[in-house]
Amino acid sequence: MLENQHDNRLMGLTNKRCQLLLAALYIFIIAVWSCGIAFNSAPDESTHFFLLEFLNKFDAMPSTMEPKQAFTGLISGRTWQQGEFWYHGLPFPHVIGALITTKVGSWLMPADLLYLAARSFNWILGGVFICSLFRIARSIGNSMQISALIALSIALIPQVTFVFSYLNSDGYGLASIGLLIGTMISYTNSPTRKRAMYLGLAVGLMLLAKLYFLPALVFVAVMLVVNRKFMNHQLLTHWKTLCIAAVIVAVPMLLVVYLKYGEISGVSGQLDFVEMHKLNPAAGYGTCYLFCGDQFVNTKNLIPWLELTLTSYFSVTGWMNIFISEYFYVFASMAFVCTIGFSILQIKPLRASETWKDITISYILPLVMIIGLFPAITLLSLIASQNSLPQPQGRYLFVTIPFLALLLALSTKRMVDRSSV
Repeated sequence: MLENQHDNRLMGLTNKRCQLLLAALYIFIIAVWSCGIAFNSAPDESTHFFLLEFLNKFDAMPSTMEPKQAFTGLISGRTWQQGEFWYHGLPFPHVIGALITTKVGSWLMPADLLYLAARSFNWILGGVFICSLFRIARSIGNSMQISALIALSIALIPQVTFVFSYLNSDGYGLASIGLLIGTMISYTNSPTRKRAMYLGLAVGLMLLAKLYFLPALVFVAVMLVVNRKFMNHQLLTHWKTLCIAAVIVAVPMLLVVYLKYGEISGVSGQLDFVEMHKLNPAAGYGTCYLFCGDQFVNTKNLIPWLELTLTSYFSVTGWMNIFISEYFYVFASMAFVCTIGFSILQIKPLRASETWKDITISYILPLVMIIGLFPAITLLSLIASQNSLPQPQGRYLFVTIPFLALLLALSTKRMVDRSSV
């Protein structure tokens, strides 16, 4: 992955200005969409707002027994009833960010719209996300125009834009992965102490994301180890700087959560949620997909699960009940298949001097890991659905979204290089 060292300019547009334009455009789109979504008209928003409201009112973390009595939030105006469920035992950087934007927004917005000020933290994350995609493509060596197009094509996936439009932890996860990949490429290109620190900070942010985003760390670890072994023996010279930066970012919040709830995974909250709903026939507890009696695969259950998972990966908004035209899903499927096929075609050497060792490390290895993420995460999500409550939601595959940008950037760069040979 070679970084374009030239400050290419397109009609006076620098990398920095292009990122500012992309961020401004994307934040505007997100904000407009967000203003059209009523509070808690998106999945699980109230569970995130409960923690935000509690911190805002009491300046303290709630116990797992909260709410012990009816509790009305000052930001959203929503009332949580005694014993109502919320997810505990998880890191909450997105809630801290929302608390800050709420404090600022309270000076600018009327009380009945203050929930939008909380959501605006996710709007900011959206700007960070699209800029990180741009920087990934630029660091690999793509032109400014191609990099901007790649960033927009991924960021404007309807479900992705929707995720940034309301308060949730998935937007934080997406932005963190984008930063992680970008800093990894930058460090691999030039392993300086400063870039090691940036990569460490990104690793720290990732450690505060939900469990289903953490495979991104595996990808980065493999790429660093392989590059260290076969390409640049000095790559991990600054590993101490990297680790210290990661610890500074992640450990304080992880420690607070662990001391308060005895875990940092949120598994206990998920188990509580299952217990609360397992007796509800509509929840589908006990639905079997694999190894069901004498059946290896129960296609009657599996096919609808896969269809809804893949559909919601592209666009199912609201409470998983707002679909778009079927033609768009067909187009998205075709675009995805073509992207994978196009990427595979770029494996062949660009020139006689390009060795298979270079191709394998710089292109085939990331290609295999990126494509492999899709069946791997889908299978894990399926197993989780079978062992708890069926939840065919595309957001569990969202760890792959920034990697799609990386895949496009890598394959496009090879195509451009091939045409110029």
